[in-house]
Parts: sequence; C-alpha cells; structure tokens
Amino acid sequence: MTRLWVGVDVEELCDDHLLGEHSEMHQEVGTWHRHPYGEAVVAGHVEKAQVVPALIRERHDELAAELEARGFNHGSPLEEFDPDVMPDVPQERMNGIHEANRDRLARRCDDCL
Repeated sequence: MTRLWVGVDVEELCDDHLLGEHSEMHQEVGTWHRHPYGEAVVAGHVEKAQVVPALIRERHDELAAELEARGFNHGSPLEEFDPDVMPDVPQERMNGIHEANRDRLARRCDDCL
C-alpha cells in the first residue's frame, strides 16, 4: 500500500520502511503519468491520505538524503511532476495524521521510531 509517513522523521524509519517509502514515491508519480487509470488510482490514495502530492518531492529528497547517510546508493531522481494538478487531501483527513501515522508505524514495526 502506498504510504507517505507524514509526521515520522525519515531518521526514525527502519531500513525497510525507508526503502519502501522511497520506492512508493517513485511509484506514485509513475502511476500518475503512465497507468491507464493513474489519475483515479492516485486520487484514491490521496482521498485516504495515504499520500500527499504537495509533499512528495520534499519527502523524496529527505528519504534520498537519509538513504545516502545510511550508506545506500541513491541514483534515482524523482521524475518531474506537477503536484498542483493532483488532487488535494481532504483537510479532515489531515487532522491528527501525524499522531495516527506514528501510532500505526509503531504497531507495525519494532525497528521504527
């Protein structure tokens, strides 16, 4: 499942979640551009606040920097996209998302946070 861990610093992610989220940022942009129903797929992720288009670029860059800091090779720049043409997360979905994501991640992974 696509998930941008809003509210969780990249330094707090285990290697698996760091690599996974990085991959998902690329997948989300690629889906938007190339999937036959990409706009609808991304809109579904946005509606559930699993991804926040306005944060994809910044988050990708943070993830990439953390990958390098941990000794991973990062050779995959994020392709260009315009987050302004992607849907916005409904504001009510953003309320409490930081705490909810931290709680969800803590339940899923003993190595994060």
